[in-house]
Amino acid sequence: MYVSQPVFGLGCLIGGLILTFAWPLGRRSGGHIFLSLSIIILFVLAVYNLIPVTWIPVADTWQVILIGLGAGLLCVLYRDVRRFLRFFHSKVYRMTDPYYWYGRYYRRRRRY
Repeated sequence: MYVSQPVFGLGCLIGGLILTFAWPLGRRSGGHIFLSLSIIILFVLAVYNLIPVTWIPVADTWQVILIGLGAGLLCVLYRDVRRFLRFFHSKVYRMTDPYYWYGRYYRRRRRY
């Protein structure tokens, strides 16, 4: 079975866009890292297959890879901002151990 390069590139581009904008955000960091890496790989593959050789010669293939890497990193940054605003926006780091000076404000008073 043969799939032409533009069709494969469009499939990778659509897959990367779906993972960026429509795929549900997860709390688990392992799944988030896996999705971030797959978004970057999909964008690199999409740009590599969609940009014709007449625009950027074969000798300068690294420029095509940089374009895909930049687009993928922008999409991952957008997804990270969405994830931060959803799960970590109003969280306050609290350390209750008396050793830490910044935890003393949040310590509850114990009643014996």
